Amino acid sequence: MLRDMALIFLALRVLVFVYFIALSVGKPPTKQALLIVPSVIYLLFSMYHYLYPGKLKLFKNYGDIIFVPALAIFSGQKEGFFALLPFISLYSSRRVFYGMLFLWFTVGFSFYHYGKLGLSLLPFLIALYISSLHPDLVDALRKERFYVRNLRKAYSKITADYSKLEKEMVILRAQAELLDTLQESQSLEDYLKAIKERFSLKAISITPLYEHSSKEIDFSNGGFHVPIRLEKGEARVSFYVNNPMELYDQELLKNLEKASKFISLYIEGFEEGRKAKVIAV
Repeated sequence: MLRDMALIFLALRVLVFVYFIALSVGKPPTKQALLIVPSVIYLLFSMYHYLYPGKLKLFKNYGDIIFVPALAIFSGQKEGFFALLPFISLYSSRRVFYGMLFLWFTVGFSFYHYGKLGLSLLPFLIALYISSLHPDLVDALRKERFYVRNLRKAYSKITADYSKLEKEMVILRAQAELLDTLQESQSLEDYLKAIKERFSLKAISITPLYEHSSKEIDFSNGGFHVPIRLEKGEARVSFYVNNPMELYDQELLKNLEKASKFISLYIEGFEEGRKAKVIAV
């Protein structure tokens, strides 16, 4: 790639040499020598730099910016400043500062030779400069857009993971508090009172269950009924909330269902028939 660019620069410098040699035709010998000698030196330096890239670093850095404007001045013709145009395009995409220097040299030459009319070329020259920057700008914007897109995806994933972890933390914290309540309760009545106070419930009741049942939400009475399995039989735990709208809170229902599972640690079952007692707080 670097060798290809060096060949492009060499081809352009040869064309510039030919251009100024053509402008010297028909001039007096003194003016011809003033134009031809620097042109030949410029060509020789260009060829030497192409053949030995590691040498003539001063020419590589400053050769074009010194020789080309000087040759345009030595030519003494209005057309001389056209030699600067290719360098605007070539340098702008690689060395922005040099491209800007060639741009302002060209603006200065056009104003000097054409007066105010030369300023009409300013939009064209600026457009040439910007269009030369365009590929780099597009590439930079593309990389920036790719970076921002990946950053947005990473941020979305982190946010989703954080939200998931936050929900899991809430669940684990609720389970830990239920276990603490279970450890601190000396009896079933203490446990039910603690659950009632913790979730601000209206009432809790435990009734024997003699046939299979499933979870049920009763909006009319504000109750949430959960069947649980005991060592001897089954029971139904009913949680009554103060406002039926609370029954739409899925987290509350999940916690109440988990709390009902621990009741089996306190009772083995109910007596059969009419002897069975309803436990309520």
